[in-house]
Amino acid sequence: MKPRVFAFLLLGVAIALPFTIRADQERNSRDRDDRDCRDNDHHEHNVKTPVGLIGVIPVPGNPITSADIAWVDPGTERYYVADRSNFGVDIIDAENDLFVARVTGMAGPLTSGGGTIDKNGGGPNGVLVTPKRQLWAGDGNSTVQIADVDPTTMTGLPFKSVSTAIAACDTNTPPGSPSSSTGHWCGRADELGYDPIDHLILIANNAPLSPTKICPTMTNPMAHCPIDPYATFISSNPPYAVLGHISFTGATGLEQPLWDPELRRFWLTVPGGVPAGNPWGVPAGNPLIARIDPKTMMAEPIEPPGKKAKSIPLDCVALTGTASASTAGIALAPFQHLLVSACGFPIAVNALTGANKLVTKNVGGGDEVWYNSGDGRFFVTGLNTATPPVQQLGVIDAEHGTWLQNVSDASGKFASGKNTSAFPENNHIFTIAQIPAANANFAPPPLMPTHGDPTKDVSVCTLFGFRGTGCIAVYTHSGEEEAERDDK
Repeated sequence: MKPRVFAFLLLGVAIALPFTIRADQERNSRDRDDRDCRDNDHHEHNVKTPVGLIGVIPVPGNPITSADIAWVDPGTERYYVADRSNFGVDIIDAENDLFVARVTGMAGPLTSGGGTIDKNGGGPNGVLVTPKRQLWAGDGNSTVQIADVDPTTMTGLPFKSVSTAIAACDTNTPPGSPSSSTGHWCGRADELGYDPIDHLILIANNAPLSPTKICPTMTNPMAHCPIDPYATFISSNPPYAVLGHISFTGATGLEQPLWDPELRRFWLTVPGGVPAGNPWGVPAGNPLIARIDPKTMMAEPIEPPGKKAKSIPLDCVALTGTASASTAGIALAPFQHLLVSACGFPIAVNALTGANKLVTKNVGGGDEVWYNSGDGRFFVTGLNTATPPVQQLGVIDAEHGTWLQNVSDASGKFASGKNTSAFPENNHIFTIAQIPAANANFAPPPLMPTHGDPTKDVSVCTLFGFRGTGCIAVYTHSGEEEAERDDK
């Protein structure tokens, strides 16, 4: 090739390349704009359209008669359910609404208060998945189970168990030793939260008992006395060391820990946790939303009115007109908007100030509440105000804390669905359709030795032909499935 021709070719490439890059940039920009436009259209669609039931997901094995917390993990695109009836955590494909696997080997529906391993609480209870694709589950016998749930490597069994037992409620040496069949009074390890900054798990032991002090009751003259509930800090890095504990004097239990990434604090719902003499003038024994510093592993005090809130007391009589010590689930939306299940209802509260408390009385406050970033909604399950009341999935605007809608979560007059969570990618909202054992279609041994009466099953599962089994109910905004198909 002659030098002059080569020079002209280089010049041609030099001129063409910027045009090519500019065209690609414009095309990419248009693609992004199109995607943003579609996403915005979907969001606006969700804002304006109601939520409805679209189907159920059957779960193999024993009927779901005992289940607890559920968790949606966007990283693995899976929905995880604490299924005590099947001694493990069910794993559902949240994108395609299909059962895919189960992590087994957990306590199952055991009782508490007996002082032995098999009477020291059931499980699994609380569940979550860390960015490392590790499942953490509170289990019976004061243990936390850790399992690999990476879809490419998971084995279906926990690879590590960590004891949360403390000396005050466990007479083994060292505390929580599984080698002894007696001395276990710390109960189950329950719900938990994850701090990704400090790589910490915070998990509650909600109902520990004294191994030595007896508090007779009308039904049990040898009942052991409760001690203060406590929570345990565990490193989420190997070897998963227990780093400390925090107790709540006088509280009647502990419920849901929640990590607040903006404040870098845990929130923890504490039934009956408001101390006497608090500066807000809230009667002692009301529920408390405790704010916990992961560095000091201590609850921060309640600030006087007019200052920024730290721990937040809830005066149930002032808020709802009814005395109560109860609180359960908690969820966080943008701009520090909290929704907490307390005093029997969902209550919106400003996490920064503890003010702007707004009570929703259209639906009861369930055990778990969830914020879905896909549609800007809080979801909660609870009974409505009908006579007799019917279990509902409640939909609440996360920006304003206002109630939007209830959707029936049972096909009859009795409670069914519980513990909601959602997958933001497709805005599928899940609830656990747990059924009473008396209505369960139990399989013969070796699964379950007893048989129920499935003809009395009134769960949403029956609407799709599953009777006496329990299932996972799936809801979404009307027209959402058509929008999903249009994008494919």
